[in-house]
Amino acid sequence: RVTAWQRGARLAFTWRQANFKPDQVTSVEVTFETVGEETRVTVTHRGWDTIPQDHVARHGFPLRATQGHLANGWRASLAALRDRFR
Repeated sequence: RVTAWQRGARLAFTWRQANFKPDQVTSVEVTFETVGEETRVTVTHRGWDTIPQDHVARHGFPLRATQGHLANGWRASLAALRDRFR
C-alpha cells in the first residue's frame, strides 16, 4: 500500500512477503535528490526487526545480516534500472 507520494521527491509504501502473518509488515521509503545532472535514489527499508529471525524471509540470519542482504538486493535492482534507462 502506498503511504506517501510526492512526485519527483518521495515514494513510501508498506511491503509484506506473501507468507508474513497479518501483523508482519515492513515499510519502504524511496527518495529522489538532484545531484548535478544526476539523481540520487535512496531506499530505506524498515521493519525487519519485527520479523522473527526464524522466519523464512530472514533465512535464519540475525538482523544485521538480513539488512545487509536486503541492501545488496536493492543495490542490484537500482543498478539494473539505471542501466535500462541510460
